[in-house]
Amino acid sequence: MLLKKTAFLGLLCALVLGNAALADSVSPKLGDFSRFDPPLPTPNEGFEDALGTKVTLADFKGRVVVLNFWASWCAPCIAEMPTLDALQAELGSEGLDVVAVSLDRDGIKKAAPFFRKAGIKHLKVYTDRMSDLFQALKGSALPTTYVLDRDGKVVAAYIGATNWVTDDIKAELRKYLDAKPAG
Repeated sequence: MLLKKTAFLGLLCALVLGNAALADSVSPKLGDFSRFDPPLPTPNEGFEDALGTKVTLADFKGRVVVLNFWASWCAPCIAEMPTLDALQAELGSEGLDVVAVSLDRDGIKKAAPFFRKAGIKHLKVYTDRMSDLFQALKGSALPTTYVLDRDGKVVAAYIGATNWVTDDIKAELRKYLDAKPAG
């Protein structure tokens, strides 16, 4: 069943974005964000880090999280990954964590070599081989990215590839970075 969903997501990705050049598939538009008002609660489903240790989104509470779901077979995912890496490098010291979660069935065996080959230096490798977190967030296409505020609430989603280091997107993320956590 999961394999069928994974294959479907790949087909959907290809159909939606076609065979355009990778650079052309990365949208610079801010308007593609869907904001949640009220914010959605933090899902409890876990995923794994590079060592196979279970991680949950609660582990990032107090930081703004850009939660990206990707796969090594998804061309738009590959296209946007360098901009996610650059976003982490630029805003990480301000309290932002880009959490890029691979949905590859082979988990770390696929994700870690991809990061090395692509020159991804600022992101940690995370995997969700069974897509538990992705399904809890009702994800339906790759890449999909969620923004969580400092309280861990899901405040926005972005479906499709984008350039994460545009001034508009960084300004939007800084709104959450500048906000103090409740509590």
